[in-house]
Amino acid sequence: MRCPEQARTVRGQRGIFILLLLAIGVLMLLLNAHTPLMMDDYDYSFSWSTGERLDGIKDIFSSQAAHYHIWGGRSVTHFLAQLFLYLGKPVFNIANAVMYIVLLLEIYALCKRRESAWDWRLVLLAHILLFACVEFFAVAFLWLDGACNYLWGTAIALVPLLIARSEREGGFFDGDGPQGVLAIPLCFLAGWTNENTACGILACLVFLLGWDLLRRRKIRLWRVLSLLAQALGVAVMLFAPGNYARASEVSSRSFVMEMLYRAAVVTYCAVRYAGIPAALAAIACATAVKKKIQLRILWLCTLFGGAVLSAFALVGSPQISNRSFTAVIVLMIALLLAVMADKKPAADRHSMHVGAVLFLLAVAAGVHALCAVKQHELRWAEQTDRICLAVQENQEQVGIRSVPSSSRYTMDIVIEHSPDEWPNSTLSRYYGIRIAGE
Repeated sequence: MRCPEQARTVRGQRGIFILLLLAIGVLMLLLNAHTPLMMDDYDYSFSWSTGERLDGIKDIFSSQAAHYHIWGGRSVTHFLAQLFLYLGKPVFNIANAVMYIVLLLEIYALCKRRESAWDWRLVLLAHILLFACVEFFAVAFLWLDGACNYLWGTAIALVPLLIARSEREGGFFDGDGPQGVLAIPLCFLAGWTNENTACGILACLVFLLGWDLLRRRKIRLWRVLSLLAQALGVAVMLFAPGNYARASEVSSRSFVMEMLYRAAVVTYCAVRYAGIPAALAAIACATAVKKKIQLRILWLCTLFGGAVLSAFALVGSPQISNRSFTAVIVLMIALLLAVMADKKPAADRHSMHVGAVLFLLAVAAGVHALCAVKQHELRWAEQTDRICLAVQENQEQVGIRSVPSSSRYTMDIVIEHSPDEWPNSTLSRYYGIRIAGE
């Protein structure tokens, strides 16, 4: 039993933990509220089946069936995008802020020690590192279509790792009851999210299963079935006809040279986007080893392997984008924080002071981000107001300007000169007037 002083400490930690999550949630809600619809959002406002505006949940299912054959296999994340576009941006703003909190809690669950609870400093550090390390923050966390693919896709794809840790360490999934049955559909959905992330996580779980077989650890039936379900989800996504319909670009390089080129690009991007948390984790590990601190080696290797495999799974993709490294950054942050948690920082007055300084830094970064997002919103609103005015005046065509990004918390809105080029063509369909770039 805890003594009264320990109980008060735990209650205080829990209170700070909850208040911190609320503060971060409010910040993300404001950032989402001031991030307008952009680019692909206008495309996904229409059914890929009928070409008309979305008209109900049933219409979204038929749209995704067509999308699966025309464009690609990320049906889960694009279903979410079309669902939010149908329900309205205010619904998305709230849901996306909640999902960002869920992602922070997932990072916390992946990095914390089993015996620790309510360590709000780990959550605060995770938030600060995401703000600092994700150069494409707006694309992955604020833009509606991008957030559904990369924030939501990453959060869902990480679920099997969370289930694995829970099953191994006496958590909710440590049993043979209904929780095991629940894991099977969850893992299937996790596999059907994002190509490189889902493949990286799947490879990690195959490694853990092999490790446990070598160690002759008891393997539950539902664990094998959930792994097969996850692999099935990955297969459903990868073998979508739309993936092959779009992969028409032919490289001038030989196959070997093309693979080497992609590997070099992936290595560069991985170092660029996830290098900071990876380097800090390496330094923290070296310090812990020097001080003879016991680390959770198997779990740290699992997180590192998930990050590396999620990155190099992109070698199989002809197109490598920065936002595809979202999960790589998230897993490297979880790795860094797991090493820090293993070093058992004392919850004393000194650490409270450090936490307070970090909180002030987070507030300053949040205010800066909000100012940048508001300015970007205003500049795009000027262009959409011109469109709406032209529609009211029954004009046949209107010219608007591109809105370049000036911050990692905003993204470029590029308008082409011809009304027939994308995204002008989609904007024209959305507003009912021909739109050209100035």
